[in-house]
Amino acid sequence: MQRRHSSASILLYGFGLALALSLVFNGYLLYNLIRQRSLYVAGLRISHQQADNKAFQQQLSDCKWAIGQKDSLIRHLEQVSHAPPEKVD
Repeated sequence: MQRRHSSASILLYGFGLALALSLVFNGYLLYNLIRQRSLYVAGLRISHQQADNKAFQQQLSDCKWAIGQKDSLIRHLEQVSHAPPEKVD
């Protein structure tokens, strides 16, 4: 009887140890998954910000070009308005 009791306790100890190791391993895998996901999300944020910056730079460039065109037109109109009037025959 004593032998049965000890083999059952060894078996329970083995199952407990296997359960503990399984929990530790699963915790480790979960930690790595969360870490990778957070790194992935951070990478997406950075790439999204870079894309936003590129779009903003393009819009800024377009605005500068449009302002330059308007300034050029205003200078042209000022020169025309300061020109002497043409005589009509």
